[in-house]
Amino acid sequence: CVRARACAGADVNLETGNAAEEMPLHTAARCGLPEHTALYVSHGAEVDGSDGHDETPLCTAIFWALSMRNMCVSPQHHKVCERLLTLGADPNGVDTDRKSALHRAAWNADCTLLELLLSAGAHVNQLDGLGCTALQYIVRVVSVRPTLQPERCIQMLNHGSVSIYPLQFHKVLELCGNSPAAVEILVNSYKQLRITHAWAPALSQDAREAHRDFYASLLHFCNGVPRSLLHLSRCAIRGVLGERCHCQIPRLPLPARLRDYLLLNPEGIIY
Repeated sequence: CVRARACAGADVNLETGNAAEEMPLHTAARCGLPEHTALYVSHGAEVDGSDGHDETPLCTAIFWALSMRNMCVSPQHHKVCERLLTLGADPNGVDTDRKSALHRAAWNADCTLLELLLSAGAHVNQLDGLGCTALQYIVRVVSVRPTLQPERCIQMLNHGSVSIYPLQFHKVLELCGNSPAAVEILVNSYKQLRITHAWAPALSQDAREAHRDFYASLLHFCNGVPRSLLHLSRCAIRGVLGERCHCQIPRLPLPARLRDYLLLNPEGIIY
């Protein structure tokens, strides 16, 4: 039916008459329909057309990719996003709040979409209207998206993302205290990190007791004790590779475990 109407000359950029002002392409993106998405674009739909909230179809698909009820992501919406990017969608388009597609994927803790967007040229350090990066979005949702393994998303550091400002690290402890893997990845993105007066009230006693060995090692090495030579070497290598860490480190002629170490894969302890 849709194909017949499109072939008959139906306006594929006609907006709905309500406040949403959705175009057919937005509807296909919201419903996770990759074939409809391709069909509309092939008949002239604006791949980056905006709805009433200045959302592109790509941003719409990303928003609806996460089921809040089941806390799982939709492969069909992933296919829509992939199709839109292949058809020329701008991965850096923003809405009225200056949120990009990368910000939305980060808020969903959707590692698949983050990788897809970064591969398509999304700006890893793009700021929203409040001056926040996608990495900051991930930090905020670590505690509420545990089944999605949000710590994997933090490894967008391997794509050149700037880390959290060191003097604000207490916010990481407050938001991610029960996810030591997330904390570890961020700690290891610094050459050296120092404890501030804000750490003690930020880190809950429950988190400290549940992950006693990890936090004992963290507090030890952030209290003026030099990090290991191995860690300092990692920082030097990552500093040279920069935003190419994700693609160059896997090519290094090193044992797999050492490559994982360079990519900030968590080990459960700081040294």
